[in-house]
Amino acid sequence: MKREWNVTDNMGNMHHITYKAGGFGGAKYMVDNDTYKCKSKNWVVMLADVQISMPGADCNLVVIGNNVRLAVNGVYMDDGTPYEPVRNVPVWINVMVTICAIAGIFCASTLGICLAVFVAIFAYKFALKGKYGGALALFIGFLVLMAIWTVVQLTVLV
Repeated sequence: MKREWNVTDNMGNMHHITYKAGGFGGAKYMVDNDTYKCKSKNWVVMLADVQISMPGADCNLVVIGNNVRLAVNGVYMDDGTPYEPVRNVPVWINVMVTICAIAGIFCASTLGICLAVFVAIFAYKFALKGKYGGALALFIGFLVLMAIWTVVQLTVLV
Protein backbone atom coordinates (compact mmCIF):
# COMPACT_ATOMS: atom_id res chain seq x y z
CA MET A 1 0.00 0.00 0.00
CA LYS A 2 1.33 3.40 -0.92
CA ARG A 3 -0.08 6.82 -0.05
CA GLU A 4 1.21 10.17 -1.29
CA TRP A 5 0.55 13.79 -0.32
CA ASN A 6 1.79 17.17 -1.49
CA VAL A 7 2.09 19.76 1.27
CA THR A 8 2.74 23.47 0.78
CA ASP A 9 4.40 25.23 3.70
CA ASN A 10 3.95 28.88 4.75
CA MET A 11 6.79 29.98 2.44
CA GLY A 12 5.13 28.47 -0.63
CA ASN A 13 7.52 25.50 -0.95
CA MET A 14 6.01 22.21 -2.06
CA HIS A 15 6.94 19.08 -0.07
CA HIS A 16 6.17 15.53 -1.19
CA ILE A 17 5.34 12.97 1.53
CA THR A 18 5.00 9.26 0.71
CA TYR A 19 4.11 6.33 2.97
CA LYS A 20 4.81 2.72 1.95
CA ALA A 21 3.51 -0.20 3.96
CA GLY A 22 6.19 -2.64 4.95
CA GLY A 23 7.23 -5.94 3.59
CA PHE A 24 10.40 -7.43 4.96
CA GLY A 25 11.99 -4.00 5.39
CA GLY A 26 9.12 -2.60 7.45
CA ALA A 27 7.00 0.47 6.85
CA LYS A 28 8.73 3.59 5.53
CA TYR A 29 7.86 7.18 4.88
CA MET A 30 9.67 9.59 2.60
CA VAL A 31 9.81 13.36 2.86
CA ASP A 32 11.30 15.03 -0.22
CA ASN A 33 13.27 11.87 -1.15
CA ASP A 34 14.63 11.35 2.40
CA THR A 35 13.59 7.90 3.65
CA TYR A 36 12.77 7.11 7.30
CA LYS A 37 11.54 3.96 9.03
CA CYS A 38 8.09 4.03 10.57
CA LYS A 39 8.08 2.11 13.86
CA SER A 40 4.90 0.79 15.40
CA LYS A 41 3.96 1.54 19.01
CA ASN A 42 2.27 -1.85 19.24
CA TRP A 43 3.53 -5.37 18.53
CA VAL A 44 0.24 -6.71 17.15
CA VAL A 45 -1.25 -3.94 15.00
CA MET A 46 0.57 -1.19 13.08
CA LEU A 47 0.14 1.88 15.24
CA ALA A 48 2.28 4.94 14.56
CA ASP A 49 2.03 8.69 15.03
CA VAL A 50 5.08 10.31 13.43
CA GLN A 51 5.73 14.04 13.65
CA ILE A 52 7.31 15.43 10.49
CA SER A 53 9.05 18.76 10.94
CA MET A 54 9.09 21.17 8.03
CA PRO A 55 9.68 24.89 8.10
CA GLY A 56 6.27 26.52 8.20
CA ALA A 57 4.19 23.34 8.51
CA ASP A 58 3.65 20.87 11.34
CA CYS A 59 2.73 17.46 9.93
CA ASN A 60 1.68 14.27 11.67
CA LEU A 61 1.59 10.94 9.83
CA VAL A 62 -0.95 8.71 11.58
CA VAL A 63 -1.04 4.98 10.80
CA ILE A 64 -3.60 2.67 12.43
CA GLY A 65 -3.62 -0.74 10.79
CA ASN A 66 -4.23 -0.10 7.09
CA ASN A 67 -5.62 3.39 7.69
CA VAL A 68 -3.01 6.07 6.86
CA ARG A 69 -3.76 9.77 7.31
CA LEU A 70 -1.75 12.98 7.24
CA ALA A 71 -2.52 15.95 9.47
CA VAL A 72 -1.10 19.34 8.53
CA ASN A 73 -1.16 22.13 11.12
CA GLY A 74 -3.64 20.22 13.28
CA VAL A 75 -6.14 19.26 10.55
CA TYR A 76 -6.39 15.96 8.65
CA MET A 77 -6.02 16.49 4.92
CA ASP A 78 -8.54 13.85 3.84
CA ASP A 79 -11.63 15.06 5.69
CA GLY A 80 -10.73 18.28 7.54
CA THR A 81 -11.30 16.91 11.04
CA PRO A 82 -9.02 18.08 13.85
CA TYR A 83 -5.93 16.00 14.61
CA GLU A 84 -5.92 13.93 17.80
CA PRO A 85 -2.80 12.08 18.96
CA VAL A 86 -2.94 8.30 18.75
CA ARG A 87 -3.48 6.57 22.04
CA ASN A 88 -1.24 3.68 22.92
CA VAL A 89 -3.00 0.36 23.26
CA PRO A 90 -2.70 -0.87 26.86
CA VAL A 91 -0.63 -3.99 27.50
CA TRP A 92 -3.58 -5.84 29.00
CA ILE A 93 -5.35 -5.72 25.62
CA ASN A 94 -2.42 -7.58 24.04
CA VAL A 95 -2.44 -10.12 26.88
CA MET A 96 -6.19 -10.69 26.50
CA VAL A 97 -5.85 -11.13 22.72
CA THR A 98 -3.19 -13.79 23.34
CA ILE A 99 -5.38 -15.53 25.92
CA CYS A 100 -8.34 -15.48 23.51
CA ALA A 101 -6.22 -16.97 20.72
CA ILE A 102 -4.99 -19.78 22.98
CA ALA A 103 -8.50 -20.43 24.32
CA GLY A 104 -9.90 -20.42 20.78
CA ILE A 105 -7.33 -22.98 19.61
CA PHE A 106 -7.83 -25.38 22.51
CA CYS A 107 -11.61 -25.03 22.91
CA ALA A 108 -13.01 -24.77 19.39
CA SER A 109 -10.06 -25.11 16.95
CA THR A 110 -10.86 -23.43 13.60
CA LEU A 111 -14.09 -21.79 14.72
CA GLY A 112 -12.39 -20.56 17.89
CA ILE A 113 -9.49 -19.05 15.95
CA CYS A 114 -11.88 -17.23 13.61
CA LEU A 115 -13.86 -15.85 16.55
CA ALA A 116 -10.64 -14.86 18.35
CA VAL A 117 -9.53 -12.89 15.28
CA PHE A 118 -12.81 -10.99 15.18
CA VAL A 119 -12.62 -10.31 18.92
CA ALA A 120 -9.05 -9.03 18.52
CA ILE A 121 -9.98 -6.71 15.65
CA PHE A 122 -12.90 -5.15 17.48
CA ALA A 123 -11.03 -5.00 20.79
CA TYR A 124 -8.24 -2.99 19.17
CA LYS A 125 -10.80 -0.69 17.53
CA PHE A 126 -12.46 -0.10 20.90
CA ALA A 127 -9.11 0.43 22.64
CA LEU A 128 -7.92 2.97 20.06
CA LYS A 129 -11.15 4.93 20.59
CA GLY A 130 -10.64 4.79 24.36
CA LYS A 131 -13.63 2.49 24.99
CA TYR A 132 -11.89 -0.03 27.24
CA GLY A 133 -15.18 -1.31 28.70
CA GLY A 134 -16.28 -2.52 25.27
CA ALA A 135 -13.00 -4.35 24.77
CA LEU A 136 -13.27 -6.00 28.19
CA ALA A 137 -16.88 -7.02 27.49
CA LEU A 138 -15.76 -8.64 24.22
CA PHE A 139 -13.09 -10.66 26.00
CA ILE A 140 -15.38 -11.81 28.78
CA GLY A 141 -18.10 -12.73 26.29
CA PHE A 142 -15.64 -14.69 24.18
CA LEU A 143 -14.27 -16.61 27.17
CA VAL A 144 -17.79 -17.41 28.40
CA LEU A 145 -18.72 -18.62 24.90
CA MET A 146 -15.63 -20.85 24.76
CA ALA A 147 -16.45 -22.25 28.23
CA ILE A 148 -20.02 -23.05 27.15
CA TRP A 149 -18.72 -24.62 23.92
CA THR A 150 -16.30 -26.80 25.89
CA VAL A 151 -19.02 -27.94 28.33
CA VAL A 152 -21.34 -28.82 25.43
CA GLN A 153 -18.58 -30.77 23.69
CA LEU A 154 -17.71 -32.66 26.88
CA THR A 155 -21.36 -33.57 27.53
CA VAL A 156 -21.79 -34.83 23.97
CA LEU A 157 -18.63 -36.95 24.21
CA VAL A 158 -19.61 -38.53 27.57
